[in-house]
Amino acid sequence: MVMLDIDAGWQSENRKSEISVVIAVLIGAGMVFLGYNAHIDQSQALDNPENVTATVVDTGIREETSRRGGADYRPVIEFRYTYNGSEYTSNNMYPGGQEPEDHNLESEAREVVQDYSQGSSIQVLVPPERPQEGFIKAEKTNNGLIFIGVGFLFLGIGSYRFLKQRYL
Repeated sequence: MVMLDIDAGWQSENRKSEISVVIAVLIGAGMVFLGYNAHIDQSQALDNPENVTATVVDTGIREETSRRGGADYRPVIEFRYTYNGSEYTSNNMYPGGQEPEDHNLESEAREVVQDYSQGSSIQVLVPPERPQEGFIKAEKTNNGLIFIGVGFLFLGIGSYRFLKQRYL
């Protein structure tokens, strides 16, 4: 005699739904964590950075494939500086290791790089607690906050689906 389990299809579908809820919550929590850390790193770097003279050792344009399918161009300025008797090299444009803005046109990225000729002296900011993370511009980016917002969106979707499965 063959037994047919009518609920087996429902249980399989329910299991897939539970897995998607767990994945959404994990992605959300991870994004909130990463965004929070990026935001805190930037805030700490901007708390009391010290102004130091650095020498530009290299400049260039990094070409990357954009999400739109075209090319994005990112300016790269590498500089060397001495802080408390130790020598450091960095290419951070912004505090907390945040990447410089991508440009759609190579000429736009070149305009940023042309302000920094190889061998020239520039003023950089050095966070005393992390002297290896010197940066050029004391500007905060919104990247951390964007990650936090998208992370909470994933957490909200996952929580809603969980509550809907259990109680609605």
